[in-house]
Amino acid sequence: MPGTEEIMNTKMSLRILQILLGVVLFLYSAELVIEQLHAAHHSAAFFALLILGSIEAVAAVVFLFATPIGGPALLVTFAGAAIFHILHGQAGEVGVLLIYSAAVLAVMSSRRIEREVADGQ
Repeated sequence: MPGTEEIMNTKMSLRILQILLGVVLFLYSAELVIEQLHAAHHSAAFFALLILGSIEAVAAVVFLFATPIGGPALLVTFAGAAIFHILHGQAGEVGVLLIYSAAVLAVMSSRRIEREVADGQ
């Protein structure tokens, strides 16, 4: 059975992952939205990128404070972004989205386990 210190280190590591992931995703999403708004001409993908970036930015902020809501929203956004990349011949970009998804799932599962332990299950 893991000791209290080991459990606290794991909780702290996952909380740091949650914070860094939320902040980085927000910044990347905001950058995407700003780039689209400042583009000299708008491509056919303009609205899709604007919508994906906006939803991801909001989901990233929500993920910081309400993981059960922000986590699934991010996963859906990553799926949409993956489809967008594949349709535009950028399948290599999907790997990063998979890593982000794995990190979101790790944080979500740790929060679920914490709630179960707190409820005495």
